[in-house]
Amino acid sequence: MPKEVMFDEETALQKAKELFWRKGYNGTSMDELTKAMGLSRSSIYNTFGDKQSLFIQSLNHYKKSQHDKLMQSLVKYDSPLKKLQAIFRVSIDELIKDTDRKGCLIVNTTTELANLENNISVFAKGNLEDHEKFLQDLVKKGQQSGEINKSIPSLALARHLFNSLIGLKVMAQTTGDKKTLDDIAKVSLSVLQN
Repeated sequence: MPKEVMFDEETALQKAKELFWRKGYNGTSMDELTKAMGLSRSSIYNTFGDKQSLFIQSLNHYKKSQHDKLMQSLVKYDSPLKKLQAIFRVSIDELIKDTDRKGCLIVNTTTELANLENNISVFAKGNLEDHEKFLQDLVKKGQQSGEINKSIPSLALARHLFNSLIGLKVMAQTTGDKKTLDDIAKVSLSVLQN
């Protein structure tokens, strides 16, 4: 009879995510994962699969937690423009709080592995498409209500905003200067104004 697994998968996944975030995929060994998660290799393999499967699950866990936090912070805004402005504000606030300057796990992963690992490339492309669609929906609503510039197609604006958000996350790793990040956000958002 197989042994019953007696650990909290969510907590174990959180610990794996933190280690991958700090060290990157290639910089993280299975020995480090077993130590950080407090699990044997067999428990990790039986529950999460191989290292790459665990990594993809960690990325999905990160994506969901970031999305949930963002949605919670946007619930108080009715205006699409205010929501877009809040996305930048929330992102900057979170980046400034990151005193270790780890940046964004997904951005870090994309630059480390997207051209090397097909599963990571598929994840990164899906993440890009999800963000573009979310931003485009907000831009379209803002254009329909007249608060966002209609002269630029909504998809082009969404791509610009997403690229700016990625740039903020990379910039925050090199400088923790809030004024620099605020300047980037201000200019990035200025294209939305009529």
